[in-house]
Amino acid sequence: MKNRKIDKILIALDFDPSSVKVAEAGFNLAKAMDAKVVLLHVKIQLVNYSLTYKKLGALNLESIEDLEVAAQNFIENSKNNLDESLIRTIVKEGDFAVSILDAAKEMKVDVIVIGSHSTRWVEEIVQGRVTNRVLQQSKIPLLIIPTSKNDKTNTFISQVNELPISKI
Repeated sequence: MKNRKIDKILIALDFDPSSVKVAEAGFNLAKAMDAKVVLLHVKIQLVNYSLTYKKLGALNLESIEDLEVAAQNFIENSKNNLDESLIRTIVKEGDFAVSILDAAKEMKVDVIVIGSHSTRWVEEIVQGRVTNRVLQQSKIPLLIIPTSKNDKTNTFISQVNELPISKI
């Protein structure tokens, strides 16, 4: 087994409150590996926000400009909550899974950290499962953080054979 150094970690965050758990887990991994961190938020079309984030009534987005401000504020607040000024933040627009994979490839990250939300089957049909799509299409190892309130299990790592397990 070939041990690779993990130099850069991409942490994909959405507006769900569980993203705090995802950000903290990814940041802790980065600190343990002495790796750089990139926080990513992906914007979708304004109309789709009401469907995707309907349970987050606090998002009062009426225009593209409101969406841009909300996304930038969210990702910067996430960075500030981790209390690390050297974290890079990026906001992309488009399909969640495609944007995450494209950003990871562009930035040559070594690991993608992403949450796994518990969704209803209807939402899954309409939206697709972002985590599943990233998992199926990624050639980069993933650290998947379960964010379901009922899920007490630990995170799991895909493509374990590519990570230096001794450091995890």
